[in-house]
This record gives sequence, C-alpha cells and structure tokens, in this order.
Amino acid sequence: MEIEQIVVEDEAFQQFLTERLRAFNDMHSVHHRDIRNADVPVVQFKVEQNDEVIAGLFGSVYWGWFDLDRLWVDAAHAGTGIGTRLLQAGEREATVLGATRVKLTTFSFQAKTFYERHGYEVAGVLRDYPPGADYYMMTKRLTDV
Repeated sequence: MEIEQIVVEDEAFQQFLTERLRAFNDMHSVHHRDIRNADVPVVQFKVEQNDEVIAGLFGSVYWGWFDLDRLWVDAAHAGTGIGTRLLQAGEREATVLGATRVKLTTFSFQAKTFYERHGYEVAGVLRDYPPGADYYMMTKRLTDV
C-alpha cells in the first residue's frame, strides 16, 4: 500500500474524510448521532449605532454547553461596557436555552483577561500558537447567571 500525496485541493476527498469521521463518531457517541439532525439553537446579539454594527455576539447551544464562537466590539467602542453587556446577554439567553456551561477560545492578544474578569477559567492552552502568542480554551459554569 502506498501513501499518495494529493497536491491539488480536493473537496470531494475532504468530504469523504468528513463523512468517515462523522460515521465513526456517530457509532461511538449517541450525542454526536443525535446532534446531526437536531435543530441547534443559536444565540445572536448585535449592537448598532447610526445604522452601523459596532459589536456582536454569536454562539450555539448543544450538549448543555454554550459554544461562544464570536464576540466582537469595534475598537472605537472598547472599554465602554458593550462587551460586558453582550457577554451577559449571551450567557442569559444560553441559560434559557438549557446551557449550564460555556466554552470559548481566544488568543493572548485578544480577550483572555476580559473573560477572566467575567469568571472564565483557562481549560487548556497552546503555547506559541501563532508564533509569539498563545491560544486559550476557556470555560465557565452558568449556574450564577
């Protein structure tokens, strides 16, 4: 058997690998199998000023977790409390949707200290990813929201 390098991006091959991995996960995890056809609720908030979006939050809720994927505040509005208000609103809505915990990722040059101020703890870190920075996975329990 030979290992063949594919030098041109092959979307069909990537889809094949995705399907195989999903089939394996589905066979070994009822949670993966059930989520495939589930209507996963999303949490989305935006803040507009003068018809322009200046901040927003997006995530989804599944397996009892709020997967906070994106929280952004325009640099001109940093430090005004918008990020805190968005985070709190997202956590409240996620709780209503059944989440008891939150997970997110952030880089050392992004918002690690912001999240720590709001009760998040580092669950894992990749050092020097990208070079000169660190990548953090953070979590929080939502029981007090």
